[in-house]
Amino acid sequence: MSSRVFKDKIFPKHISDLMTLMHMMVFDGTDGEEQWETFLTLEEKECVALGLAQYYQCEHCIEHHTKALNRMRKVPEETLSRNMNSLVLFLRTDVSRVYESERQRWIQAWNEFALKVALNRSDRAMPHLIGLAIGMARDDAFLIDLCGREVRVIYEEQNIDSRLVIGELEALMIFMKAAASKNRLVPKMEHLFEESLAVDTH
Repeated sequence: MSSRVFKDKIFPKHISDLMTLMHMMVFDGTDGEEQWETFLTLEEKECVALGLAQYYQCEHCIEHHTKALNRMRKVPEETLSRNMNSLVLFLRTDVSRVYESERQRWIQAWNEFALKVALNRSDRAMPHLIGLAIGMARDDAFLIDLCGREVRVIYEEQNIDSRLVIGELEALMIFMKAAASKNRLVPKMEHLFEESLAVDTH
């Protein structure tokens, strides 16, 4: 494979090749031979990937997916970063730890903010897809239910089986969790081997 997801000298090449294949399957809907039906647009996938990259604080992933979205929309990277940071900051709140009145106010504020995001991108599902992905990433039952229900409604209204949409989103989330975990380790692993070990032979 010509492109590898992980470019370092430590990670096994055959596993890196496997992750590259998974990247193709998740983002392009193909393994290079077979093509599958997809339900999320490439732009939606890149937005979700950037949201997860911001959530995981993976600089390599943030840079990669910001550039990918910039090529699609020609939105200044600073604007894209600011908007995604606002969205992810909103979703970092652990609503399970607040009073019911605060929870209801958070839901109201989230719905208002999500509507602004949806109108700005002309994509009603976008903020809820990102919210659901982050909810799945941290196993947040509240966020999964809140955003998952919105996703179901949006796609069922279009006569699209929402199970297929959410399954595709789940695959993207799993890929990003693995990719972000590995990419955050690269500088630490390289630093580990920067100096030769002083081995005592006596």
